[in-house]
Amino acid sequence: LKQPQFAPMPVEFQIMSIYAVTNGFIDDIPVDQVREWELGFHDFMRTRYAQVGEGIRTTKQIGKEDVEPQLKKAIEEFKEVFVAQRQNKAKA
Repeated sequence: LKQPQFAPMPVEFQIMSIYAVTNGFIDDIPVDQVREWELGFHDFMRTRYAQVGEGIRTTKQIGKEDVEPQLKKAIEEFKEVFVAQRQNKAKA
């Protein structure tokens, strides 16, 4: 988790990133694209799945019945978008 100096990452975004990595969701993302994936993922979560971050922030955990299923769905959804964008850039 590289964070810019004087710009700390909110805890809920750290947790979501660690969850994605430790559960193998980004194993097939090339290492040189992981930072780009993470930044895009955070924007995606902020705009489309804000309730996940709010759930983590308020309960201080990833609830197995409420937050975790939404987080998994969001990661998979964003990964599809990210991979498609990378393929389109490669074709151009």
